[in-house]
Amino acid sequence: MLIERIVVTMELIPNDAIQFRLAVEAVSMFLQTATLRFSREGLAINGMDISHVGFIDYFLSKEDCASLIVREPFVLSIHTSVLSKALSAIGQGDRVTLSTSKNRDQLILSYANSKLNKKATYNLNTMDVEEEQMELPEVTYDAMVVAKTSDIVSVVKEVSQFGEAMGLLLDENGFHVSAKGDAGTVTQILENTDDRTMELTEDTVEALFGAKYLMNILKGGGPLTDVTKIEFDASQPLRASFPFGKKSRFVAYLAPKILE
Repeated sequence: MLIERIVVTMELIPNDAIQFRLAVEAVSMFLQTATLRFSREGLAINGMDISHVGFIDYFLSKEDCASLIVREPFVLSIHTSVLSKALSAIGQGDRVTLSTSKNRDQLILSYANSKLNKKATYNLNTMDVEEEQMELPEVTYDAMVVAKTSDIVSVVKEVSQFGEAMGLLLDENGFHVSAKGDAGTVTQILENTDDRTMELTEDTVEALFGAKYLMNILKGGGPLTDVTKIEFDASQPLRASFPFGKKSRFVAYLAPKILE
């Protein structure tokens, strides 16, 4: 039986395999199908979530890759659940390499761990679906909070248990996170301390967002970075930025919640 020889036309090796796995897991929480855009600058994945209330923008920069060989830009689509499942086996000390078959009908994931003398290869079928890349306009926000990821996650997680809608408010006293539900009401405040940056263009900036979606954003992006930036106001989608590595990012947008 003859085995067809697969010709590799692209190679991408992230510096941090575990961080790459975490990023794909974060993307898979929002996108059922991911369009991977490879270029000499890195790997980009972005798209609107199935509920059309959120938008995900992931970028792995060439500066955060041990190797990046892309002769010309190209795209391919794949089910995020399949990609996430293949990457779930990545552990400490693993090195993962992404490549493609000659006609790009397969995304090839190869693992290697020299300490364990272990190797594995996954050949994942790609899809014909290709989404147009969305270009988001440059926007400025009335409120910005930069704080330790653990602080923001802790507050949002605790408050989210009290209601489906979560209010965010920034004033001179700090960052207020509140919710109201059948069990009662709760408000927690991250005060404006030296290790946090809080900026606002008005005396008070306030907006309302879906608690579940905001929690999912922090659950997805939080493990990637120690510091998170939240920007919001009542007139446009919230932007949560999770920078990691040298020039890479995971950014999520969430539309304000409208009360009926």
